[in-house]
Amino acid sequence: MFGELLVNEVHRRKVGAGTLALVLAAFGALALAIADSIGGLMQQITDGFPDALTTFIGADAPGGYVVGEMFSLIFPVAVVVFAVLVGAGSLAGEERDGTMAIVSAQPVTRTQVLWAKATGVVLSLVLVVGLNWVVMAAFVTADATELTLAGLTGGTLHLLFLGLTMASLAFAVAAATGRPGLAGAVAGGIAVVAYLMATMLPVAGLESWARLSPWYYYLGRSDPLTHGADLADLGLLAAITTVCTTVAVLTFRTRDLKG
Repeated sequence: MFGELLVNEVHRRKVGAGTLALVLAAFGALALAIADSIGGLMQQITDGFPDALTTFIGADAPGGYVVGEMFSLIFPVAVVVFAVLVGAGSLAGEERDGTMAIVSAQPVTRTQVLWAKATGVVLSLVLVVGLNWVVMAAFVTADATELTLAGLTGGTLHLLFLGLTMASLAFAVAAATGRPGLAGAVAGGIAVVAYLMATMLPVAGLESWARLSPWYYYLGRSDPLTHGADLADLGLLAAITTVCTTVAVLTFRTRDLKG
């Protein structure tokens, strides 16, 4: 029965995840196609900028400003918004739609229901970032950009783990309350604050405070686009995801379900 729940969850998410995956892949291909052509101009413009500001706008990324902008703004914002919406609606959406009684009446435990939903969220995020990696890797291996395959893989892994972190936060609030709107609002609000902390505080010379933000461990600390994946940063994001998932399991087991 767990397998049927998982298949149903994947089926429900395939259109949204597939559409976002195709859109991001198209943007990624476009970014790498034009990166070199405008790289020189952006280099001249940003030569006199402070290092923190250059990092903030992504001008120091391998492949230049266009690649940096994709990975510092467009990709993470799109993935985090998707992660929050799916994390908030995957489990609590059943209660909102009045279908939780049908799901829970099946020969499955609450924990199995939760893990089927959580696995569906993970697979959706893997599809979104995975397709983007495949398309961009074709450009990288053709030496069409300064971005290396290790850098692309590192940035993609960090992007995936950032999405999982924010999805798990929304998932935990949804599991505890049964209210997808509240879960989306809480997780979305935290995501916005985390983004502002990670991007604005270093510019203001307050990088030590930026370390409190999960978003900081996406690109801010180890620069995975240059150095590849950083296991310490990924481990920290994975730890936050684990804590949030544990909260989801514990609260969902004991709460009175609606719908």
